[in-house]
Amino acid sequence: MKIVYCLIFLLPCCVLASNLDKGWKKHPSKRGYSVYTREESNSDIVGIRVEGVVNAPIESILSNMRLVEGSEKWTPALRKKVTIKNTSDLEAITYTLNKMPWPLWDRELILHNILKLDKEKKLLYVLSKSVHKDYPNYPKEKETIMADIRYSNMGFRPIGPNKTFIELTAFVDPKGSIPAWMVNFYQKKWPIKFLTAIEKRANVHKPPLLPGIQAMLDDLRSVMKK
Repeated sequence: MKIVYCLIFLLPCCVLASNLDKGWKKHPSKRGYSVYTREESNSDIVGIRVEGVVNAPIESILSNMRLVEGSEKWTPALRKKVTIKNTSDLEAITYTLNKMPWPLWDRELILHNILKLDKEKKLLYVLSKSVHKDYPNYPKEKETIMADIRYSNMGFRPIGPNKTFIELTAFVDPKGSIPAWMVNFYQKKWPIKFLTAIEKRANVHKPPLLPGIQAMLDDLRSVMKK
């Protein structure tokens, strides 16, 4: 049962902290991506980290990720994604409904998402975390469970016209009755499924980059020259 395939946006305000660079255990690479896990406090579920190069331009990757409505057309196991609040080009609150295999209930998420520049690491980060407690009256679907993301940090750096380095670090708790050992076993696969999907999408659909994101990408390129 490919459970973590269905947890992709369960796949970051949010975390840009040095402690996210500590305590990782390396596992065998998958499809050219480096894979790591680490133990997290107060949970039997481990954090996941995947790093590698996606063969697509960073502009197209970022613009596709910023298009909330319609994300279900390309994101694995995503049933629905809508904008609750659009603060700016760089920040939004979103709702997602993620498909799970029978007999498990689908998972919901309400996320705060923001784009930040880490000048030291020379990465643009999409930072996400759960904020469903701030939206107790948001209408929920029937027979679903609200999952929780403690942190989800996706870092991007252009390394060529059509190549982008991506660092994905996340801690996802699907809640409900799924055993932790099963989540830990399968979750090494879901980031790679997402990276494969965004690579394919970014090479066939290239919407214009929003001005705020373009400005931050220009800042990143300036930092990379120093």
